[in-house]
Amino acid sequence: MPPLEVTARAHDGHTVVRLRGELDIAAADDLRRRLRAARQAHGDHVILDLEGLEFMDSQGLSVIVACYKAATEAGGSLTLAGPQPIVRRTLEVTGLHRRMTVVGSIDEALAARPPDRPANEGRPSPDGLRPPI
Repeated sequence: MPPLEVTARAHDGHTVVRLRGELDIAAADDLRRRLRAARQAHGDHVILDLEGLEFMDSQGLSVIVACYKAATEAGGSLTLAGPQPIVRRTLEVTGLHRRMTVVGSIDEALAARPPDRPANEGRPSPDGLRPPI
């Protein structure tokens, strides 16, 4: 089983995280940490590049759902780009394709501009209080 390779970068207002290999229970916790770190470093408008993802189990789905919730609660977004047929089928069977944005390629995802509002707007300040409006 190929290990999961994860790379993250900023691109034109998005946080782009590329996944290659297999996302299963063995890789889930590490991916969860790396997605959190990528959002903190590059912002909450996240694109998951799934073109190289060959397999995803229920633990992998759980990580993606958690990332979606965290990004949207912070005023950001999550786009799933280029899932292979087996991964797309998993998204369809679970109904996640209706809840999350799924596009055919990373280029299509990058063409969609994130909203003008900063991704961290509305996030609690370090003292735990929301910034004044």
